[in-house]
Amino acid sequence: MRILVAEDHRILLDSLALLLQSIDGIEVVSKHVNGQQVLNALELDDNIALVVSDLQMPVMGGIDLTLQLRQRFPQIKICLLTVADQPDTIKEAIRAGADGYVLKSAERSELENALNTIARGSKYYSEQVLMLLANDTKLEFVPDIDNPQKIAITKRELEVLQLIAQEYSGTEIAKKLFIEASTVETHRKHLIQKLGVQTTIGLVKYAIKFKIV
Repeated sequence: MRILVAEDHRILLDSLALLLQSIDGIEVVSKHVNGQQVLNALELDDNIALVVSDLQMPVMGGIDLTLQLRQRFPQIKICLLTVADQPDTIKEAIRAGADGYVLKSAERSELENALNTIARGSKYYSEQVLMLLANDTKLEFVPDIDNPQKIAITKRELEVLQLIAQEYSGTEIAKKLFIEASTVETHRKHLIQKLGVQTTIGLVKYAIKFKIV
């Protein structure tokens, strides 16, 4: 199984690559420090079975990378390997299309099992991740709109919408929410699609109309 590895901490990247290379049947083709490098590598060689990626990286993180893979290289699987254990982040990764979500506290055996499971065409979310989701009692925000249909907005999308309505820039929102500017832009596009508006100004008007700010 030919795989690519993405991790922005060089020592962790080298260690992870060595660990993966030691697993029978796995060939680490190349190592990268952000998602954009992964996409660049795939433009040259897309005969890759799976990408193992960190979640939070500069330039392009794991969730944005997942979205790009689903659009441009849908045959390539992706397993996110991260310390992020917030239910909202996990849900966002699953919605983006991640094939696996494993915490960095996992044992080598679990990571090996995860990769083999994903390679067979199944999803893999570690037991700890499933417990975090099961114990998450927060409901998604569902605003009322003019027509009877309701549109579900996630907690993170609601936070982004509130900050947009308060006239924060994408960079400022990213800093406040500890996410990447590209992720903010992804949320903005999703909000425009879900709420049926055309521009960011439309989002602001919507937020004011329904007293979201």
